[in-house]
Amino acid sequence: MKKLTSLLLALGMTVGLLGGCGNKPAADTPAPTPSQAPPVESKAAEPATNDNWKIAVLTGTVSQGEEEFRAAEKAVETYGADHVITATYPDNFMSEMETTVSTLVGFASDPDVKAIVMCQAVPGAKAGFDKIREMGRDDMLLIAGTPQEDPDVIAAAADIVMYADEVAQGDTIMEKCADWGIDVLIHYSFPRHMAMELIAGRHELLQKNADALGIELVDVTAPDPTAEAGLSASQQFILEDVPQQLKKYEGKKVAFFTTNCGMQPSLQAACLDEPNAYYTQPCCPSPYHGFPATLGLELAVGGDDEEALHQIALKLQEHDAVGRYSTWASPVAMTVIEIGCEYAKGFIDGTITSRNDGAKLAEMFNAKIEGAKVANYTDVKGNTLENYYTILLAPVDFADYL
Repeated sequence: MKKLTSLLLALGMTVGLLGGCGNKPAADTPAPTPSQAPPVESKAAEPATNDNWKIAVLTGTVSQGEEEFRAAEKAVETYGADHVITATYPDNFMSEMETTVSTLVGFASDPDVKAIVMCQAVPGAKAGFDKIREMGRDDMLLIAGTPQEDPDVIAAAADIVMYADEVAQGDTIMEKCADWGIDVLIHYSFPRHMAMELIAGRHELLQKNADALGIELVDVTAPDPTAEAGLSASQQFILEDVPQQLKKYEGKKVAFFTTNCGMQPSLQAACLDEPNAYYTQPCCPSPYHGFPATLGLELAVGGDDEEALHQIALKLQEHDAVGRYSTWASPVAMTVIEIGCEYAKGFIDGTITSRNDGAKLAEMFNAKIEGAKVANYTDVKGNTLENYYTILLAPVDFADYL
């Protein structure tokens, strides 16, 4: 057992500390679709008159978020190294915010940089964007993806914010649990994440739906990966706690979910050979989040999504687990960077004249991800943030990919 645990921990270390995503629920009234909000006409960049324009892309490292890192590489391939420059923020971003801010300011110090796409927009994004405006760079387009600062805070600093719809996952996760006939849902998180508005909002909706469906929702506090003990302690906790929960609820179908990226491989592995254990989805749902490390697959991140789902389904079949796992069909975080760069290019060359055109963004998303639902976010106070967009996809059934 010790050898298995060590192997699983080694695999899990390839995934970083970043939190699922996050922040609190909208009011019960549905948020308007982006097309309902008129484009925000504000000072646009002068159309590029030369070929010196640049877009800067800031992401985490491979260990923190490989999907975003690879999406930045793809942007360089698409537009060329002369037009897209990239950098990464520190792995320990919570204690090194000044480095993140300095990187953003460094981008803006180059007059040829006309736009910044940051994903994940970890703490430091708002401060960095504010400093850029203080520098007089009102011409720059600032795009934040997967933010970890409160919606109203980051929306006030960025021109466009894009995020997977975490709150609405409180519906889709529970719908999947209902399909599976789940008796108990174990929810792993920690205080830092539960203080984030969207994560708290998702949890509130999970609880509401659990009560309606007669499913028992159990909150379990796991160690925070950014604490002194680090990610390994969080992963070890998951590996030890899952068997205990299954023993406690013996004879019942138990689903598991954790809000943290770094815990995904451990949770996926812990459920793999347990017939009553169900894995609802990664915190940042994608075919590439945790699954390659857990299942020993070499998948090209951002490659053929359907082929990746097929390969995952075949591996799950070996463990009789095809009907116990789910995720989303496409990696939204990668698409956020791709669309962010595409929108920025249009803004720079003048084909897009608004800093915030919700209808255009929705059109771009649906051209790349069939069935993507894009909407403006409405915060806990009932305020609709017209430059903050959430994206929702339906959970997949791996049996469809065999």
